[in-house]
Amino acid sequence: MLQIILLVQLFGCVFSMGLPSYITSCSRNDPQLNDCALKSARDSIHQFSLGDPDRGLHPLDPLYVAEMTVYIPNKQGFRVIFKDNYFTGLSKMHMENLKFDLENKMFIADAMVTLNVKNTYDLSGRLLVIPVKSNGDSYIHLKNTLLHIRYWYEHVEGPDGKIYWKIYKHDIKYEVEKASFRLDNLLNDKNIGGGVTFPGDQINKLLNEMWREIVADVGPSICQSLGAAVAENLSVLLSQVPYDELLPE
Repeated sequence: MLQIILLVQLFGCVFSMGLPSYITSCSRNDPQLNDCALKSARDSIHQFSLGDPDRGLHPLDPLYVAEMTVYIPNKQGFRVIFKDNYFTGLSKMHMENLKFDLENKMFIADAMVTLNVKNTYDLSGRLLVIPVKSNGDSYIHLKNTLLHIRYWYEHVEGPDGKIYWKIYKHDIKYEVEKASFRLDNLLNDKNIGGGVTFPGDQINKLLNEMWREIVADVGPSICQSLGAAVAENLSVLLSQVPYDELLPE
């Protein structure tokens, strides 16, 4: 009997924390619901991105992506594997738009953010017939990245008998105004044999000339990681705040 009481108390705590102090609720019957929600999102996005240990919300800034691979200028050229990618800047993200579709149980957000990435790289390939390898620190700058985010949710009843939102699907699309890259320790002008000099500066130049193609290659993995991290935190938060407290009448 004691075990049942403890379980009920545990689930009651998980499902009854209410809104955090940095988020303002909006009435679902307010004709200006979207405007109210946008203001609330803008006011809370910084704290939300930094995480909230008391609620089990993980920091989103920095965001970690394990590995991204690109080819210069194609698969017959050089392969660059970016490892241990740490994206910073999400805590300074600006919410451009936020819309709720309560009838179809979804919400849509547009957000602008500039992301800086610190990582390491492994480069391999052939220059003429000579194998070339290089590795070191690298940096990526994604200027003015516009994120188009959609979340679908359903109503579920919690152990306390109250209704909560549960996210079951999401997607993110993106547009990047400009990207820039820098690979350090590229064996600049080092003779690698056969009278061939490794054109390190040219690799960086080519990366920056091909930034659109590279962003198209790595964008999906970035969006997948970003979408999953945000969805996880939102799911935790929404499991703690009843619908009637999130969007009261």
